[in-house]
Order: sequence, then C-alpha cells, then structure tokens
Amino acid sequence: MFDRLQLGLVTAALLTDAVMLAAMVSRTAEYGASPNKVAALGLNVVLLVNLLRAAWLQLGYLRGTVRAGALERWQTAYLPVFAAWAVLVVVLFGPLFGFE
Repeated sequence: MFDRLQLGLVTAALLTDAVMLAAMVSRTAEYGASPNKVAALGLNVVLLVNLLRAAWLQLGYLRGTVRAGALERWQTAYLPVFAAWAVLVVVLFGPLFGFE
C-alpha cells in the first residue's frame, strides 16, 4: 500500500511541476527573462527529470521488474545534479546578467 501511495505522490508532484513549468515558460515568454525566472525554470527542469525517473523506477518496482535499491541509488546519484545547478546559478548568473 505504501509503495502505491508513493507512486501516487510522485505522480502528483510530476503533474504539479509540469503545470508550474508551463506557467513559468509562458510568463517568461510574455514578460521576458530575469535571473530569478531563469534560475527557477532551470531548477524545475532538473526536478522534472528527477521526478520522471523516480516515477518510472517506482512503477517498475511495483511491477516487480526493478529492485528497491534502484530508486534509492537514483535519488542519491542525482543529488550532484541539483548541486551543479546551484553552483551554476551562483557562479555564472552574476556575469551573465550583468551584476557587479
């Protein structure tokens, strides 16, 4: 039961992230890019990829084709991607957007 609930929650997070991503893309297209919008948009893309793979692995686990540790390994292996995005924002956004 818990594993099905977890898949439902990941699916809900995926749908929420997709709606948010669509709203952010439309706002950026309408009003132009800003550092905050680009940072949030990039983070949502990183999160979407993470959630898609997590949902796929969770579904595989429920079907019995994926071992339980695969999802755990995916989550821990993906943490550097979040860190890389944070470093990219901190280091490159200043020069890219003309901060002094």
